[in-house]
Amino acid sequence: MRIIDIPPYQRAGVNYDPAEGHFMMKDLLDSLRVKGQLNGVEIDIDEGEPTPHGAESRDEVVFANIAVGIVNRIKAASDSGKYDAVITQAGIEPGFLAARMVSKIPVAYPVHSAVHMASMLGEKFCVLTTTDAQAMTVRRNVQAYGLNHKLTSVRYVSRSSTFTMALVRKYPKAQRKNAPEVKEFASAIVNQFIRAIEDEGVDSVIIGSPHQQCFLDEVREGLDIAGYQEINLIGAFPAAVEMAKAMVNMKLVQSPRAYPSDLLKAKPAFR
Repeated sequence: MRIIDIPPYQRAGVNYDPAEGHFMMKDLLDSLRVKGQLNGVEIDIDEGEPTPHGAESRDEVVFANIAVGIVNRIKAASDSGKYDAVITQAGIEPGFLAARMVSKIPVAYPVHSAVHMASMLGEKFCVLTTTDAQAMTVRRNVQAYGLNHKLTSVRYVSRSSTFTMALVRKYPKAQRKNAPEVKEFASAIVNQFIRAIEDEGVDSVIIGSPHQQCFLDEVREGLDIAGYQEINLIGAFPAAVEMAKAMVNMKLVQSPRAYPSDLLKAKPAFR
C-alpha cells in the first residue's frame, strides 16, 4: 500500500527545511513506525505548496490560500496513478469538500477521521487545537460532519506551530520526556483535557494540530499519572492514517454522489 501525505503548506524555517524536508512529519511517521502502524505501508511526504504568510499569521486569507494548494496537490497525486490513498495534516481541514471531489482515490483528513473514531468509541469528546480562530473553524467543521451533538468543546493551547516545531527540532524523541520545556507544554495540554474530563464528562480527547501531536506520548503519560487511564487519547494524524488504510483495504472511496463534480454522469434528479 502506498499513501502520500500532503502538508498544509511549505515554509522554510517553520515546517520545512531545504536539507531535511518536512522534519515534523518525519517525526510523526517515525513514531507510527515504532508503534507498528505503518507495517506494509509506504508513505511519501509531498513538499507542500509554498506560501508567503508570516510565521505567526493564521488569518482566513492564509487558510484560503492553503486550501487551493492542498486541493491542487491532492488532484495531482490522484491523477499520477502512483498512490492508493491521500492523507492531509492541517487540523483546520482546508479544502475538505473540494479535495474529495477532485480525487479518484481515498482522501483522509485528520480531524474528520479522529472525530468519527471518537464517536465510535464513546458519547462525548473534545478537540484541542492552537488558537481561538482555529477552534471556531474546527467547531464549524465538526458540525458539518454531523457530530456536533457529541462535541463538548474545542479547546486550545496558545503555543504557535513555530514554537512547537522548534521543540521538535531541539529535542529528539528520546530526550523529550525529561526536557522542562516539553514538560511545560505537555502539562498545558493535559490540564485542558482534565478540565474537559471533569467539567464536561468526555470519554475521548483529540489533539487536532499536527505539531502538537509530536508530543502524544508525553500527553498520554500525563493523563495516566493524573489517573485518567480510561480516557481515549486520539491523535488526528494517526487517525487519518488508519482511516486511509481501512478504505484501501476495504476497496472503498468517498462517494462521487456525495462529493460530485460536473463529470458525474448519473446525476440525481434533485437534492
